[in-house]
Amino acid sequence: MDSLRHELTRFIQQPAAQQDPPALYRRLLTEAPVLDLGPLCVVSGHQEILTVLMNPGTNVDPTTVGLPRAGNTALLRVVNRMLPMRDGADHTRLKRLATAAFSHRRLEQMRERIEGTAARLLAPLIAAGSFELVADLAVPLPVAVSCAILDVPDSEQDRITGWASLVARAMLDPFGDGPEAAEIDAEFAEFHAYVEKLCAARAAAPGDDLISRLTAARGEGRLDTEELLAFVVMLLANGLETLTSGLAVAAWELIRTPGLAARVRTEPALAAAVFDEAQRLGSPVRASARALTREVALGDTVVPAGSVAMLLYAAANRDPRRFADPDRFDPDRPERGHLAFGHGPHHCLGAPLSLIAGSAVLRGLAEADAVRELSTTLTDATARRNEQFAFGGVRELPVACPPRTELMEVAA
Repeated sequence: MDSLRHELTRFIQQPAAQQDPPALYRRLLTEAPVLDLGPLCVVSGHQEILTVLMNPGTNVDPTTVGLPRAGNTALLRVVNRMLPMRDGADHTRLKRLATAAFSHRRLEQMRERIEGTAARLLAPLIAAGSFELVADLAVPLPVAVSCAILDVPDSEQDRITGWASLVARAMLDPFGDGPEAAEIDAEFAEFHAYVEKLCAARAAAPGDDLISRLTAARGEGRLDTEELLAFVVMLLANGLETLTSGLAVAAWELIRTPGLAARVRTEPALAAAVFDEAQRLGSPVRASARALTREVALGDTVVPAGSVAMLLYAAANRDPRRFADPDRFDPDRPERGHLAFGHGPHHCLGAPLSLIAGSAVLRGLAEADAVRELSTTLTDATARRNEQFAFGGVRELPVACPPRTELMEVAA
C-alpha cells in the first residue's frame, strides 16, 4: 500500500510525470477505492464517490472543516462567490436563479444558435485544410457559445477569451500568493469593469437573456451585487477549461477510432453518444475536493467528520463495478451515469449545453471528413494530458483534411 500512496502522491504533485494514469486508476480501484493519504482521503470508486456527493455533510467550502479558504486576490474572491463554490442554502438560491436558463426547453430553443456558432467557427478551419483543433476551435468555442446565449456581441469574444484564460490561470494559484498574482489581479480589473458595465446596461434595457434576469433578481434582493458579478464572470469564463478539454477528447476519439467518423456521417444522432462516452473516458475534470462535516461510511471504511475527500472522477469513470470493459471507448455502451459533470447538487448546469455544442462539432468534423491525418506526436501519452492534476484532456490536436473550398462561403 505504501507504493500505491507514493505513486498517487507523485501523480498529484507531478501529473505530467505519470506516463499511464489509467494503470494507476486500476490499481486504486482494485487495491484501495478509498485510500488514506495523510491530509486527504482519496476516493476512487464510483459508488463511493456517489455516496460522498450525496452526503448532506459534504461541502465545497474548506472552512467548514477548519481549513483556510483560497482567495487572497480580487479575482479569487470573485471565484469564491460563484455558484460552484457555494454550499447549502446559498447554493440552492443561486442555482434556482440559473436553472430556467439551462432547462431542456430553453436549450432546445437555443439549439440552432449554438449549432450555428459551432459551424461558423469550424467552417473556415475545414476550408483551410489543416488546423490545431484545441487552439483554433476548442478554446474559442465555449466563449462564442456563451456570448451567443447571453446576447454579447461577437466583437467581444477575443477579449473575453483572454479574460477566461486569466480565470483559469488564477485557479492554478488558489491562495493567490504566487509570482503572477499581482499581474492577474491587474488584468482582472479590466474584466471586472467590463462585467459591471454589461450588468448596468442590462438593468437599464433588459432583454430575454440570463444576465437581464440576474440583474432583475438583484433588484428584487434575491442576490447581491458581488454575487451578480461573480455569476456573470462564471457564465462568460467558467466553461473554458472544461468544454475545451471535453471537445478535444471527443474529437480525438472520433479521429482515432476506425470507422467512427463514417458512422457519425450516416447516423448524426450518434454524435451525442460519442461526445458523452469521450467525457467518461477522458474525464476533463479529473478530480475535485470536498470537505466532510459529517462522517461517511464508504464500504468498510468510515471517513470521519473534518476530513477532506479528494474525489478522483477519472478513476471512478473507469470503475469495472460500474462499467463493463471500462478502458474501452464504446459509444454504444448501455451503461451511463459517468461522473464527468459531477453528481448531485453540484452537477454541472452546463452539461446539456456542452453536449449540444460538442455534438455539433463532431458532426461537422465527420461530415467534412476532417479526420484523414493526425500528427504522430499524439501517439505519445504525454500529449493527451494537461499539466495540471485537476484537469485532464488533450493539449494539442493537429488535424489535416482535404481543403474544402466550397466551405469558404460559409466561413465568410
